[in-house]
This record gives sequence, structure tokens and C-alpha cells, in this order.
Amino acid sequence: MREGEASMIGAQILLAQESDPAVDFANPSIVKLAESLRGQLDLLSQPQEVIEPLTELNMLWSVVFIFIGGLCVLNGYRWHKTLVVMLAAMGGVTAGLALGPEVGAHGALTGAAGGALVAVLALPLMRYTVALLAGLAGAFVGANLWTSVTQDSSQHMFGSVVGLIVLGMLAFVAFRMVIIAFTSILGAVLLTTGVLSALLKVDTMHEGLVESLNESPRILPIITGVVAVIGFTMQQSGGFKGMNEAANKPSAGGAKPAQAQG
Repeated sequence: MREGEASMIGAQILLAQESDPAVDFANPSIVKLAESLRGQLDLLSQPQEVIEPLTELNMLWSVVFIFIGGLCVLNGYRWHKTLVVMLAAMGGVTAGLALGPEVGAHGALTGAAGGALVAVLALPLMRYTVALLAGLAGAFVGANLWTSVTQDSSQHMFGSVVGLIVLGMLAFVAFRMVIIAFTSILGAVLLTTGVLSALLKVDTMHEGLVESLNESPRILPIITGVVAVIGFTMQQSGGFKGMNEAANKPSAGGAKPAQAQG
């Protein structure tokens, strides 16, 4: 009887661990996605490399990607301090999750510690954090543009180096424009991959999406680019309100000067 009770208790513990959101959130899928990105920056142009990690990505991460990506695209500059800290914290969490198995600690613990540490450091070092994130965004865009245009993935690092230098250096010269640019780019990437990850989990859509991405590898970069351009235009114009005011504003040559009365 005691042996049977022990078996039941053990099974309940295992089921509780499998259904624990913290355990699922710390699953290695986000680490696999980060490792794929680190090894190949032109990941959007190589859909066969991103389908599996996005399919295995926990739904909680998909929601986080969509939420933060949407904020970045719609109003990244207005909330740039909060978003920069959140993006830096995401990087810290990912690094902590990867470090956990190496030091023999639970991934959730090291992930939380890494996220908190990077978030605290990012705020007082805001300008340097922006330069780092802008450089990473520029490298990502350069790598994917290079592969999309030349169709030669082996040389994508040339495009990434150019993008890294351009956006990274501009962060110290044109701070506002660079913040709008990198929040639009990173937001578009997070929003697109988050939505794609959620759709890939739908059984009725998975096969069709995989087939479409493999047949047309430029679909993902094009969609991401369109979202980034929309975000940059909206932020530069001051959001929906600013775009509406600009549309209603008369053009410089539209008003006729009043004739002098003699």
C-alpha cells in the first residue's frame, strides 16, 4: 500500500513539474532560438532554420514577443527607456537560461538573475545600451538584406558588419532617429516571429505555413521589413494623432497670398 501511494505521489509531482509555467517558460527552446541567431544572423532569410525553434517556443514567450514588439513598433521612442530596459532584460534572461545548465543551477533562477542584473545596468548606461541595441539591429538588418539580395548566405557577415557600424555610430550623433529605427526594427522582428510562433502551434495551419516559407524564403524578411517601415513612419510622424494632423495640414504652396488692396 505504501509503495503504491509513493508511486502515485511521484507521478503527481512529475505532472506538476510538467504543467508548471515557470518550468515551461525556462524550457531550452528560447536558448535554441538565441543560439541559431548567434550562429546565423540572416535567420529570417533562412526559414528552414527558424521554423523548428519557433514551433517549440513556449506560448508565454510568443506572447512576450508580440507584446514588446507591438509596443516598440507603435510608440518605441515615447517609451524608449522602458523598452530598452525590457529588451536588455530579455537578453539577460536568455543568457541566464543558457548559463543555468553550465553552472548546475535551475534555468529559471539563473534566467531571472540575469534579467534583473542586465535591467539594472541598462538604465544608468542608457546611451551605451541604445548604441549596443542599435548596432545589433543594424547587424541583423544588414545580414538579412545581404542574403536576400545576393542569395549568398555564406557572406552575410559583410552586411552585418556594415549595419553594426552604421547604426551603432549613429546612436551618438542622431539619438532620436536611431531609437526610432532600432525600436521599429527589433519590434518588427519580435512581433513577426511572435505571431509566426503562435500560428505554427495551430495544427491546421502548421503544414501550410511551413510549405509557404520553404517555397518563398523572402516572405518573412519582406513582412518584417514592411512592419518596420510602418513603425518608423508612425513614430517619426508622432503616431496616429501626428499622422492625422499632418494629413489635415495645408501644404506650403496651397494657400494663396492675399492681394494688397490699393
